[in-house]
Amino acid sequence: MEKALKLTENETILLLIEHLKHKGWIIESYCLGQTRGCDIVAIKHDEKFCIEVKGARADDNSPTKRREYFNSGQIKTHFGKAIVKILSDKHLNPNSKFAIAHPNDDDIIRSIGNLTPYLRNLEIKHFWVSQTEIIEEN
Repeated sequence: MEKALKLTENETILLLIEHLKHKGWIIESYCLGQTRGCDIVAIKHDEKFCIEVKGARADDNSPTKRREYFNSGQIKTHFGKAIVKILSDKHLNPNSKFAIAHPNDDDIIRSIGNLTPYLRNLEIKHFWVSQTEIIEEN
């Protein structure tokens, strides 16, 4: 059996952008690589949507790449940092919508899949992204 492709953050961003466009969102901005800021900012009507995106592995050209793919501890740390960033951004932009996106990856699902449903209590959507489909939670 072939191992599922481990998507990088950049690959996940680009797949999610296409999904959002298909849903009628206009992409205002997005960040690839080590760029700071909200990974995807989309606009639909008068609504702003800010999405923090995480990957299953570092980009091959990343200066911080140490492993072939992220382990459970790294996945949880990235998830925690995304939550803190979104909560800070929500404080500054209370009228915007927010989400976190991850690759639909077995290791990530094992590490945080039982935690993502709690994001709805914080009014944060969650996306599972693969090359063939995007699953939206809450």
